[in-house]
Amino acid sequence: MLQRIRNALEASRAQRAGPEEVAPAVRTMDAYGLLLGRGDRPMLRRMKATAQGRRLLAERHDILAIVSDRDFLRSLPDGSLGREYCRFAEENALYPEQLAKEVRDARAPSGGFVPESTPEIAYLHDRYRDLHDLWHVLTGYGTDMAGEWAIIAFQTRQVGYHSMAVMAFANLLRNAIPNRLDLLATWLRGRRRGAKARYLLAEDWERWLPMPLEEVRRELGISEPPRYRPWNYPPSRASAIRA
Repeated sequence: MLQRIRNALEASRAQRAGPEEVAPAVRTMDAYGLLLGRGDRPMLRRMKATAQGRRLLAERHDILAIVSDRDFLRSLPDGSLGREYCRFAEENALYPEQLAKEVRDARAPSGGFVPESTPEIAYLHDRYRDLHDLWHVLTGYGTDMAGEWAIIAFQTRQVGYHSMAVMAFANLLRNAIPNRLDLLATWLRGRRRGAKARYLLAEDWERWLPMPLEEVRRELGISEPPRYRPWNYPPSRASAIRA
């Protein structure tokens, strides 16, 4: 336990030195995941609760190949989930295949996968990563920090990712108090929406991508995107973190 605490603190220091880099963020999340718990068992239990989830686990269905196929996504009907996701990804320069490579490189000591995991758990964490930006489109949250906290609230409520929820909420609190208490409401709304929606990790996204976005939201129990006030770290804060 003491070694895990030391590992988490060292990873946190490295992340503060490079707050915009993927590798330190991944190593910090993994270190705190081993310390506080990732929620692997509830994630796997919910996946195995449906025939669809069991099939995806057995096949190791590769969602990354689909969400990174921009030619396929552009060919889908306008207004469909897949076409709207492609537009969102292109507007924000989001490349899931690039992120996956950077995450695997950061996890090279554990074979490119989340540490201390079975093949099933490693697959679920990869799937969770690869669907993150698609779920931005489904939920209507942007890529500003307020939107990122909201989507993390949604996702961690879905899958029970304890360490990620704790770390994100602690970060949110530091910035919400005393001037932006509405960030707390945005977080709590994200949690409620995640609780009411179907278990998205076990969904067949090849089925949903060609369908109209509003219809997909309705079928999956995702409420209409709420209004929230975007927020990002001020430039002075980002410079101070780097220093």
